[in-house]
Amino acid sequence: MASGTQTAGDVVPDEVVPDGKEQAGGPLLRLADGVVPLVIADRPVLFIEATQRLNALNGSAGMLVALLADGIGLADLRHELHETMGMSAGEVDTLVVAWSAQRVMAADFGPSDAQGHLVRLRAGGRDILVHFPEEAWGRELAAAYAHLPALDAVGAGAAEIDSAARVTVEAMGQGPDELAGIFDEQAGTLAARDAAAPVLRGAIVDLVLEQPGYVALHAACLVSPQGPDSGAVLLIGAPGAGKSTLATMAAVSAGPLGLAGDDIVLFDPRSGLVMGVPLPLTVKSGSWDRLAAVLPGLAALPPVLRADGQWLRYAPLPSPVAPAWQRVAAIVDLRREDGRAAGLVPQSPIDCLGRLLEEGFVREGRCTAAQMRGLARMVDNADTCTLHYAEAEAALPLIEALLA
Repeated sequence: MASGTQTAGDVVPDEVVPDGKEQAGGPLLRLADGVVPLVIADRPVLFIEATQRLNALNGSAGMLVALLADGIGLADLRHELHETMGMSAGEVDTLVVAWSAQRVMAADFGPSDAQGHLVRLRAGGRDILVHFPEEAWGRELAAAYAHLPALDAVGAGAAEIDSAARVTVEAMGQGPDELAGIFDEQAGTLAARDAAAPVLRGAIVDLVLEQPGYVALHAACLVSPQGPDSGAVLLIGAPGAGKSTLATMAAVSAGPLGLAGDDIVLFDPRSGLVMGVPLPLTVKSGSWDRLAAVLPGLAALPPVLRADGQWLRYAPLPSPVAPAWQRVAAIVDLRREDGRAAGLVPQSPIDCLGRLLEEGFVREGRCTAAQMRGLARMVDNADTCTLHYAEAEAALPLIEALLA
């Protein structure tokens, strides 16, 4: 169990809000579920169940906890902290965003009848509907999800809509410096608008991963457009191994492969089949130039600075395929090495299974015996190999040959 303490630091002053100025409406802010205020040695601290951490509080942080304990609107919070502590709207928003990211604070937003763009993402046994606001910023955010079917194009009935999980993106104000809210059925997270894309993606991933029974594998999934009987090729490897780059190039080449997802693959141990999760491509800055030729709209998509310091762009899946359960034909462990000629070498199924488990995820926190037996059968029935390469262009024909 991870443990430790953090001290809430001061924030840099920003433009001061005039006395009494409030934003109409806005979400209700509260302490997140599983956040417990404590007093230790006469000092206020918070225990955060989601991260298993203790946060020591000071100054504005202590005042914020007191206000969140009973719930408070965003506009009222800005006004209250300005009146009592001289904090500006920018300072308050900085604190709110940080506490949302740390899962200390949650936001509740009432039912919205705002017009916008609705798309459907199918993952495992769940449909996830994503609602984007109609304004220009919402359309920009939705551009990375253009490969997903729009709701009106699917022709779903009311009962099917009601049974789906839902993520709603809301603008917290009209100006570009205002916050964005990303809400599911339980609660919401507030983020700066230019950092909303990773938060939205994270909310969708949470809904995907909370489904019981499946094992989530960190892999790209290439499939044959001829159908599930042809089998899927899974690309695995350490971060930076080139999964997204190779999978994207394979999907737009003249070869026989379509791209079902570049990051998460769900494995069903009951059937032994996999389904790629059709999230937008995550294209890191080091691949922008390389993929510009095969993704013509990539340069027009907004760059995003992720919390880990990586600059990236989210892009629609090229040559997307309809989500379907597939048998696994091959699993390729990518090893990118400077100066290495491209070549495939066999990998033992035991080593391959170990690599899958390194970054696998199950909702229950550990694989059951049934899940492990299913994974072992899946790996044992697939071609398992290691692909050593330096340049993606040299590795691409080897990937395509696996399903030829």
